[in-house]
Amino acid sequence: MWPLWTILLLVRPLGGLGSPLCPREPFYFLVAIMKMLGNKNDGTLYTPDDLSVCPAETLGCFRLELSVIQFEEGRSMGIAVFRLQRLLDALGSRLWVTGQGPCPPCEGHPQRPVPLFLAKLLELLQGACARHLPSA
Repeated sequence: MWPLWTILLLVRPLGGLGSPLCPREPFYFLVAIMKMLGNKNDGTLYTPDDLSVCPAETLGCFRLELSVIQFEEGRSMGIAVFRLQRLLDALGSRLWVTGQGPCPPCEGHPQRPVPLFLAKLLELLQGACARHLPSA
């Protein structure tokens, strides 16, 4: 059976969540990483608590911390993490303006377990996309 990440890499992009600013692909890769990791990773990562403060910089912190998962989990997880990081780069440049005030460094955020880190990243993406959906 093909590993989930291989299938995700081969899937053709399917469009947006209702807005061209919020493609589905970052969600696919994030959920795939969450499923592949499960509860087996007991590490901690710097995890922003307030996602409304400096959202572009916060997304950058999440992106950097994903590199730790990539390093610790090896090649099987590395490709999915790399693709997610590239998608976050593109998404962040379209959704937020950087430099909206004094932003804490990534290392200034508390360390949280990896599943909570990934859940916070999902929360950030969902919140950003909800704000950019066209109103009915």
